[in-house]
Amino acid sequence: MGVDSDAEIYLKYRGDLLRYATSLVGPDRAEDVVSTVVLRAMSRQRLTELDRPHAYLMKGVLNESRSVWRRQTTGPLAEADIRHLPEEVVETLDVLWRLPVRQRAATYLYYWEDRPVAEIADLMGVGIGTVKRYLHNARQRLKRNLK
Repeated sequence: MGVDSDAEIYLKYRGDLLRYATSLVGPDRAEDVVSTVVLRAMSRQRLTELDRPHAYLMKGVLNESRSVWRRQTTGPLAEADIRHLPEEVVETLDVLWRLPVRQRAATYLYYWEDRPVAEIADLMGVGIGTVKRYLHNARQRLKRNLK
């Protein structure tokens, strides 16, 4: 079987990248984050030349999300239509959005994507112990801030 083209690689991972970006910067900015990451990656080299394009792009989404998060002045919940959500869901989402981006990324990959800690470490480009620390700190913060 031949090597996937850049377009095929992008289409293969687009859904994962968008869900991940959405969990980090919100739905309004997710598409921009993914586009920026893919275009930046392709300006350096073809996606087909990457050893592990999925991991490379996921790490790029994390890094770009951190940049977007530092620049934004309002949180994603301030811009989202949350009137239809129960109060406890809004409260939980608010606390989740207040987590540092890396803690939120680890939490998303662990609880929503059901990925093992070792894989999360690989995708985030950090050690296993670091991911465990992110998850521990996120749990402590959630426990402290949720009624």
